[in-house]
Amino acid sequence: MKDQLILGYDFGTSAVKVALFSQNGTLIDHASDSYPLILPQKGWAEQRPDDWWQSTKRATEALLAKTKVDVQSIRAIGLCAQMCGTVAVDKRGRPLHNALIWLDTRSEAIAKRITSGLIKVSGYGLGVLARWLWLTNGAPNLSGKDPISKMLWFKEEKPEVWQSTEKLLDVKDYLIHRFCGEFVTTQDCAHVSWLMDTRPNKRDWSTKLLKAVKLHKNLLPRITHASDVVGGLSGEAAKDLGLPAGIAIVGGVGDVAAYALGCGNIDDGAVHMHCGTGGWIAAHLDHRAVDIFSGVATVCAPDPNRYLLIAAQESAGSCINWAAEKLNIMKSGAPDFSAFDELVLSVDEGANGVLFFPWLYGERVPVDDSAIRGGFVNLSMEHTRADMARAVLEGVALNSRWALEPFEKITKTKNEIRLMGGGAVSTVWCQIFADVLQRSVIQVEKPEFGGCRGAAMSASVGAGIFESLEAATSMVKVAQTFKPRSEFSKLYEHKFSNFKKYYKCNKNWYAKINKR
Repeated sequence: MKDQLILGYDFGTSAVKVALFSQNGTLIDHASDSYPLILPQKGWAEQRPDDWWQSTKRATEALLAKTKVDVQSIRAIGLCAQMCGTVAVDKRGRPLHNALIWLDTRSEAIAKRITSGLIKVSGYGLGVLARWLWLTNGAPNLSGKDPISKMLWFKEEKPEVWQSTEKLLDVKDYLIHRFCGEFVTTQDCAHVSWLMDTRPNKRDWSTKLLKAVKLHKNLLPRITHASDVVGGLSGEAAKDLGLPAGIAIVGGVGDVAAYALGCGNIDDGAVHMHCGTGGWIAAHLDHRAVDIFSGVATVCAPDPNRYLLIAAQESAGSCINWAAEKLNIMKSGAPDFSAFDELVLSVDEGANGVLFFPWLYGERVPVDDSAIRGGFVNLSMEHTRADMARAVLEGVALNSRWALEPFEKITKTKNEIRLMGGGAVSTVWCQIFADVLQRSVIQVEKPEFGGCRGAAMSASVGAGIFESLEAATSMVKVAQTFKPRSEFSKLYEHKFSNFKKYYKCNKNWYAKINKR
């Protein structure tokens, strides 16, 4: 019997990756293509939806040219994408404006307005917060990074766009329409719009929340499951991509849910971390949970009967890109990650006392604070680029350790952690994570393709190759395990304590200096 193949696409903040998998999970080959990030002014972050599609065409063409695969063997296509974006489209699915992506905070004032009240709890009006917690198990981010305030920004600030808007879509939803012509979303993406009733046996758009913010349900796509086949590859898309029309397209997954699958362990309480442009910690649960003081909460998981606990952090791998450029650790105009690791290994653990704070674009967890900013602290004339490079890797790990505190209070576990994303390719960083977190860190095979793999896993279930998402985890292999070194536990305990104290001592100063 001919091997059944699956395509998995991962649309990140800077590029699309496409990978071709065999039915047993072997990554046959892959390709990628980048697209620009548009920053029109402070707090604004946009992308052109057609850039996503043009990159999809180029990446798919490059992959097929390398593999020489029989495209008739491709059974299904799965998509994952950055979440919390908003694309306003017309009746034909054409974008009416650049997408406002997850980094965009232009709607911060709107977010604060719709969540306000006389009695405040963590910045939210008590009555409003109670309603959102009851229906969604969370609430919109106060910095304006979630879709609900972005939708209202279009309504209030762009009437000419609003008048022609047929649907308001997340990034993956727009791309699904480009692949098969359907307006659909999945439960994970719908959840973080904060317009969905996420209670068990509900899981649909909430009429109460829509009425409260004066939005109509008709503007939103139909909600489906991650592995549901939502259509076939359209003739137009097939021509663009060089693939046969009719290949099954499934609902897919947001990037968080994709990596939750791609880590290969979806047991309740099993923790994984993603270290890409941004970062997060996540674990499956069989129930909803929330900590309103830290921002740790569950969203709907790819499995329609489960939830995914998430602690989302704004900057992770992006700190390395930034530092490589500023410290001139570059090669052919791009960050030289091998040279970065070599520098890190040239200095002792602790970076000779240098601290780095990874809040280059504000933060969500462990503190929801759009005003804080990152940088180096405790530098002296004796410090070197190597000290600074190590401090960057340690700083991201220390920030993750801080987020892990409220996270593990909910999971009630302190287990090994699977590490995913491009940052997990670095064995140096894997060991730093293990030492800082004092947990065993498991590096999965090809961790940078966890999104593609998770998307392909959802597609494999839709295509009938696997009977369940649990069965599809057989597509994931472990590369190696990094054990925490006890001789560094006291060092990082001290550094972690000072890391937290720095924020507490300076948060009010950041609020004043970065006041909008």
